[in-house]
Amino acid sequence: MEKKFVLPVAELLLVTGFLCFAVGYLFTGGARAQALQYTYGENMTVNLSIPDLGINQQVLIYKGMTPVDAILRVTGAKFQYYPGSGAMVTEIGGIENYWGYKVNGELPLGTMQEYQLQDGDNLLLFKLEW
Repeated sequence: MEKKFVLPVAELLLVTGFLCFAVGYLFTGGARAQALQYTYGENMTVNLSIPDLGINQQVLIYKGMTPVDAILRVTGAKFQYYPGSGAMVTEIGGIENYWGYKVNGELPLGTMQEYQLQDGDNLLLFKLEW
């Protein structure tokens, strides 16, 4: 008698799991959101400002690029990796310090290596004070 219930319960679990995945996928934007996150190639410009280096210029980047990519198009940078929190920018243009960033006047979530810039963004880099 117990074996009769195994197949229907397994089917119910499989269908429920699929529905949970599908609803979550749709609520997060589906394939369009994934394509936007990982698409490279479209030309964009961002306004890069590093007051400590006297840099204030437009930088040509491509869709999907990060603040680190924009920095490296203008000047050099060094990084220090910290387990659990990722890489920190420790030097830009020969000035050693920990660096932070703002995009359009706000502190974004995520590191400079993760945040994807949008066309026309205003990127400001500044020394972090401890």
